[in-house]
Amino acid sequence: MGQNLRILSVNAHPHDFTHYAGTLGIHAASGDEVTVVSITTGEATHNEALHDELMKPEVERDPAIINQRAGDYSAVKAKELEEACAIFGITDVRILGFSQPYRVSLFPESIDALRDVIMETRPHVMITQSPHTATRNGMAARMPDDHEETAFMSLEARSRAATATPGDTVAPHTIAAIYYPGVYYQNDEFDFVVDISDWFEKRVAAENKYISQGHYPAWSRKRMEVSLGNAGWFAGTMYGEGFVRDKTELVPRITVAESALRRATEPVGDHYERMVGERPPTD
Repeated sequence: MGQNLRILSVNAHPHDFTHYAGTLGIHAASGDEVTVVSITTGEATHNEALHDELMKPEVERDPAIINQRAGDYSAVKAKELEEACAIFGITDVRILGFSQPYRVSLFPESIDALRDVIMETRPHVMITQSPHTATRNGMAARMPDDHEETAFMSLEARSRAATATPGDTVAPHTIAAIYYPGVYYQNDEFDFVVDISDWFEKRVAAENKYISQGHYPAWSRKRMEVSLGNAGWFAGTMYGEGFVRDKTELVPRITVAESALRRATEPVGDHYERMVGERPPTD
């Protein structure tokens, strides 16, 4: 039975949603409601033009780049985000605008700001930054950055939205499922991979939008070939986006993906053709 889902995408920076933009595009195209939120403007992130200009001798620096105000750079990032989302049919795009470095302790009001978004959009699914990246895989603990802090904040906002508090005028809302983008995990940690082979060119086009981060066509295409190709190859398709569940999900029965059933019976040659794009991923 089909589902009409509401999906909330929560990210630290304007570029972060692209790590699973193909999946969001699939859902938007099927009629699901998608809201993309950036907690910060990204004004202190990936300003590669300024970086490169500061590497030059002072007399050779471009004053227009050196003297660009943070607000002007933020406006550029906002435009890039809106244009990238539009590629995937997403029009509900919000930037909460908290400063960087973003820390929940510095901006506790951000929790209620996101709670307000949750109460308004009432999503079934929230995809947010991973809270597991600071100390995973045996690495020494390090200070959380904007991404982990966004994860902690969004999970707290999720909890607050599910709790009735004095002064509320609408019913509490519980998010049914929370997922983390696979880009923060090793392939063998994925719970599932979404086949976005048909959306590859749009992923490249979205990456191209982030000119402020130094992206250009050859870079964007190679980055997508490597990252999406790696996840896709692991899952047996051309290009994929991996996800990790927040918690174990209760299901009524065992189900097997159509792709797995097909793989169990198709000739090896057909499988190889599918993985290199010579055969449609779903035939």
